[in-house]
Amino acid sequence: MSPQFYRVYLWLSVGLSISTVIYVIYKYIVASGNRPKFQTSDVLFEERFASGYSMKTLFTQLGGANNCLRLVVTKDRLWVTSWFPFSLITTFLDLEHVIPRASISAVEAEANSGIVHLTYVDQSGSTHSLKLVPKDSIGFLRALGKSP
Repeated sequence: MSPQFYRVYLWLSVGLSISTVIYVIYKYIVASGNRPKFQTSDVLFEERFASGYSMKTLFTQLGGANNCLRLVVTKDRLWVTSWFPFSLITTFLDLEHVIPRASISAVEAEANSGIVHLTYVDQSGSTHSLKLVPKDSIGFLRALGKSP
């Protein structure tokens, strides 16, 4: 192959890499803007090291998050997110959710596993399903108003 080919290949790969980084940063900024503001007195449950995955696609089911999800239950909503740098990836894995508690349609706990199946309907009428694994699944279920 000619040196010209390698130069073109180098510039294309650099351009693609820069474009990918810019897109990931853009998605992070958009997700950060959607994060709710709440007072600590409103928090009923908070866990910083939960696991889980979205049931949206095969990619999101295989991806998921292991001990890097943050679950916050307030009086009005459930917030599923993660912290930096994992928050750069969780938007692609469908793990950035601000869920009004009234829109949660089902919460089911698997016996003896700590896995919580959560289903909700968003503002556009689409149904979303998440499998969450909080370390304190009983406290999480109680905060959501579900008996363990």
